[in-house]
Amino acid sequence: MPSTPRHTLSGIATWLWVATGLMWWCLALVSLAEEHPVGNPTDGTTGSMLDDPEIAAIFRAEVDAAVEEALNAKLAGIPRPRYIPATDYLPPKGLMLHATKPGESEFPFAMAMNGYMQGRLLELARGVTSWTDSAGNVLPINNESEFNLNRIYLQWQGYVGHPQAIYNIALFGSSNPGLLVTVVPVGFVGWAVNKDVKVGIGVTQVPGTREWTTSSMWPMGVDRSMVNTFIRPSYSPGFMSNGALFDETVFYQAGIYNGIDGGASGIFRDGTAMAWAGNTWWEPLGPFGLGYSDMEHHKHPAVRIGTSGVFAKSPARLVGDSLAFANPENTVVRLSDGTPLAEPDALGPGTQVNRFTYQLATVDVGWKYRGWSAFAEYSWRLLNNFVGHGSFERGSLFDQGGNVFLGWCFVPRTYEVYGRSSALTGPYGSAAEYGGGLNWYLHKTRQSRLTLEGLWIDSSPAQNYLYPYRAGYTGTAIQAQYMAIF
Repeated sequence: MPSTPRHTLSGIATWLWVATGLMWWCLALVSLAEEHPVGNPTDGTTGSMLDDPEIAAIFRAEVDAAVEEALNAKLAGIPRPRYIPATDYLPPKGLMLHATKPGESEFPFAMAMNGYMQGRLLELARGVTSWTDSAGNVLPINNESEFNLNRIYLQWQGYVGHPQAIYNIALFGSSNPGLLVTVVPVGFVGWAVNKDVKVGIGVTQVPGTREWTTSSMWPMGVDRSMVNTFIRPSYSPGFMSNGALFDETVFYQAGIYNGIDGGASGIFRDGTAMAWAGNTWWEPLGPFGLGYSDMEHHKHPAVRIGTSGVFAKSPARLVGDSLAFANPENTVVRLSDGTPLAEPDALGPGTQVNRFTYQLATVDVGWKYRGWSAFAEYSWRLLNNFVGHGSFERGSLFDQGGNVFLGWCFVPRTYEVYGRSSALTGPYGSAAEYGGGLNWYLHKTRQSRLTLEGLWIDSSPAQNYLYPYRAGYTGTAIQAQYMAIF
């Protein structure tokens, strides 16, 4: 008798299995129909079993479960984007777009995206109508009233090819100079020596003061102080390292940079001298947290003690590039009355400084406990070794100043009042500011904050359009700002 082919037997078995399944399915439907009669739609009774809310809910749950199971099977092994918010001690990781763990892929890769935006209203009510700089120029002081996206910052970070091959790239801009502004690239590419120490090359802040290296996401109030804006360096390309030592109680940032201001520190920069800068701090009682405020209400005191220093031989420049195509944080070195050092006649009739040596040192301390917080920093700056035209009336300039912030978060993670002040003195005059305001942490998070602030400014030596500081300005600044950090 001829044998039946195996594929025929397999087909018969398959059809028997399907027929048996259909039979059991029909018996189940009959049983369900007996428990829940269908009825006749024309006589007002139920026309479908799914019209029964209990049966419909069971049916929907089973369908949802089946869809979810199928989706999980399709996406197995593919990391899904997820959001990692800030903690009390770490900034937000942001939206984790992709991440592979060691051993999961032949080409490890990770990318997370985060950033922030500042929407600001600024009102400047002048107390004087003009000021005279050290060169004898009489310059107007204007009232101002404007809305702006003061800072727009988008950042992508992760690793590529190996978990220790790290990168961080950001795009930074502002609407303050107008809508023709160029978006500035900053970032870092390097190697994580271990979990605490990183080295690499990039465009970052030259770490000259504590207030400068503290992200503009976390200030107590609307922004940084007048003295810091006057005395600090800016951004620059360079080789740098940052990390933690001694069980994450001592931290540092240090590097060699093209200059104190990256605005003209590219391949066309004047000379080959570098800027050397470093910043270190100690947190002896445990993690200090983000910024100066204690919105988290530390149960135990937190203390941070730090210092920083910068040494650079620098070209003297009047502006940091065209306002419409500049890094908004670019700085111009000025005398203590606000006169740019490079301005003709700034150091006497017939003079102009082309090059000089910049030296800066600071000390700082911060404290947090049960909603109360305080921060203070003192800075010394020496400018000397002037090279240029004419006979300078001074061979060196020594300026010094400090700032202080005091805060009380009287409703934990929600409402905080604060006061702030800074002052400066130097050979060409003194200046001060006094003010305070209210922080409202919406939804009890640092990542969503509304701030109202008032300042009295007397003879500002600083000028930067991201801040309410204009050289020679005396008057009142009222600011309202909403900050969204993601």
